[in-house]
Amino acid sequence: MELGMPRRAPDASAVRQNISLELENFVRKTRLRRLYFADSSVAPPPLAYITHFSRLSVPLEGSHAMDLPVGGRSERILPARGHAVFVPGHAWNRPDWADRVKVLTFLFGAKQIGISLVTHRGGDESKAQAIKTSIASAHDVLSRNILNALAALAGETPAGPLPRLLAESLLHSCLRLLRAPEGRKPRKAMRTYETLCLYVQENFQQELTREAVAQRLEIAPAHVSRLFRREGLMRFNDYVNLVRINRAKFILANYRIPLKDVAASCGYADVAYFCRVFKRFAKATPGQYRDRER
Repeated sequence: MELGMPRRAPDASAVRQNISLELENFVRKTRLRRLYFADSSVAPPPLAYITHFSRLSVPLEGSHAMDLPVGGRSERILPARGHAVFVPGHAWNRPDWADRVKVLTFLFGAKQIGISLVTHRGGDESKAQAIKTSIASAHDVLSRNILNALAALAGETPAGPLPRLLAESLLHSCLRLLRAPEGRKPRKAMRTYETLCLYVQENFQQELTREAVAQRLEIAPAHVSRLFRREGLMRFNDYVNLVRINRAKFILANYRIPLKDVAASCGYADVAYFCRVFKRFAKATPGQYRDRER
């Protein structure tokens, strides 16, 4: 590639095929021996991964070391091939990416399932390579029922093979959706908008500007604004704040931690600014909301 030429985005169909083959190889050759569950019993530490939706991580190669909240304390786990980690919505995990690992992660959103394949060589984040695809799942009853059953078990920590079998069934269901012939494709604008929303939901704890997100997804900043106005009927900054404030509501209702820590875990460096934004969206101060919910 010549110096100064824009980097070409990977072909979407090739990425989908690659992820599909990795998943097929896993479910054909591997049975889950252990399923780890996260819960919401510990306040999220800095740099923890938190989303509104449930996630399932499946190591394919190496060990995916991470911290996980379990039963009122944070535990360090080392899931490897044959293991999986289920993180319910609003719960957290914190990978440290210290070792070489290849991992498939599924994010079960309201309208689609986002799937990422991350290959990490260990060390800093610059050594990670990630490809992503998504599959429509809003009306897929089978996948939703399996996911709901798995989420229900997350709060019970049951013994026996049922959780592992449900997780395996969910992986098979995702593979079925990946292989299904695509029907009427959504408009390109809607696909891009949904990708933007997913990126915000996965990275709301970081500094998120319109320009930074546009650069990350290789589109023009003005196009980001246009998509949120036309497809989401709101401004980009309002959507970012909406995701963050929803997370703050959950923390305030469940944990007794200082406001500065609540703000930091939701992506706000300035507590006063966080309080102003929170009041605009929630029609109450963080303290009033906490007292009311508790």
